[in-house]
Amino acid sequence: MFDKLKKIIKSVIHLSDKLDKYEKESVIQAMPSVAYVNRAKKCIERSDYAEAERILEEAMELPQEDALVYKYLGIICERTKRPTEATIAYKKSANLDPHDKEIWRLLGFALVNNNLCDEAVEAFENADKISPNNTDVFAGWGMAFMKLKNYEAAHEKFMEAVKINKYNFMALLLAGVMEVRTGHYNEAESKLNFLANVCPNETNTYEYANLKYIKCDYDNAIHYAKKSIEYNKGMLPSYLLLGKLYAIKGMKKESLETYQKAYEMNLLSPNLFYDWAVTLQIFGEYEMAKINFLKAHEYAPEESELTAGIVLIHALLGENEEAQLLLKDLKNIDKSCYIYVKALAVLDYNRGEYEKALAGFKSLEDKMFFDNTLNLFIAQCYENLNDVPNAKSYYDKALLNGSDNLKIYAAYSHFLIKIKEFADAQRKLARGLKLDENNTELLNLFFYVNYILVKQNNCEYNIKEALSAAEKIRKIDAAEFKYAEELSDLENIAKNR
Repeated sequence: MFDKLKKIIKSVIHLSDKLDKYEKESVIQAMPSVAYVNRAKKCIERSDYAEAERILEEAMELPQEDALVYKYLGIICERTKRPTEATIAYKKSANLDPHDKEIWRLLGFALVNNNLCDEAVEAFENADKISPNNTDVFAGWGMAFMKLKNYEAAHEKFMEAVKINKYNFMALLLAGVMEVRTGHYNEAESKLNFLANVCPNETNTYEYANLKYIKCDYDNAIHYAKKSIEYNKGMLPSYLLLGKLYAIKGMKKESLETYQKAYEMNLLSPNLFYDWAVTLQIFGEYEMAKINFLKAHEYAPEESELTAGIVLIHALLGENEEAQLLLKDLKNIDKSCYIYVKALAVLDYNRGEYEKALAGFKSLEDKMFFDNTLNLFIAQCYENLNDVPNAKSYYDKALLNGSDNLKIYAAYSHFLIKIKEFADAQRKLARGLKLDENNTELLNLFFYVNYILVKQNNCEYNIKEALSAAEKIRKIDAAEFKYAEELSDLENIAKNR
């Protein structure tokens, strides 16, 4: 009996302690859940999210549902990176207390994070009705429209956010980005220039670099892309932009080193390998491009553009059957996609359908003007169509933009030999051999054109040049020399001078 009484007294004391604690913590004495919420808030302040969530789960067992319980549960879910659960909690809170000044804003951002942007627009509308002229509400509203690709509406909301608070630099940045998206480059220039120079960080400088790239101001684009990487060495978009900018300027070494640096920084993504591969094939590095297209495809096998990259490389390497097999997987690709159009054009070229190939290559001239392989292919199409003036024009263009590409010297020289312009071929080959004096393909052609020039005009200089080229090839690899009969004839000419 005494033990029983002790237990009752102990229970009463415990209950009294809980009531005392509740009275101290609860502002609204009629709602016991408030005490739980206040305890959870203190845990949230010290980042003890597990304990805060446990307390709120206890509060959910109470008979009366409290909107604040779900509101703070949503905050915990957001901070512990559970966006779906956060959205569910905020929705519950908004249903219980639709007049809360914060809940619709919190719900709106959670919906944006979950890509439920139509619902997010409605949430921000409600937020603005309950608590008008809130800069964060308008910024979130703009983000929802931005994700819906309604860039004009997004721009309007971002500008409203800036009007309310001129120091809302994130809204100002996004307003500038929307102006870039809608082609209002001059308006974007003032905003992005201000942000890149007054409050520079990796994002502001990247966006300004991207605008400069769009406006063809490549030197300034490079400057700001490099600054972006200085602020954050893990800023992958800046590496990709910088790699492209160097490619546009024909700076092969710098371009490929930029992609390599991103790789060494472990910034691995399909975008890195895809852009790297595109640049490699532009510089004629087909085998390395193939490796990177395949890596990109491993990351995102469902992306048709990555499959198109593999088709292109197969075609460039002359692997037509492999390319054709993959084409059937590209039924839903954007038919104007650069990689896809080029792949089809190369396949047409490989089949000898030169007019069709020419149309494909020329359709890409404005889109990818810095892809010098287009100039070479167009020149070769015209050559095969016996259009000598256009062929020469595009060979010259290819050589101008790729003066370090030995493949162009070889192709152009073959063409000049074919149309019997031997002196011009001699000049082109001499330039190419300055880049690589041991290139046996160029040395063979150089020997041949000098031999022909000797036959046309028995010139001692041409005899010496031809014999020197033949001797150099035989020292490198005798089996590589292709003109034994011509050499014998030339040696006889030299003896009989």
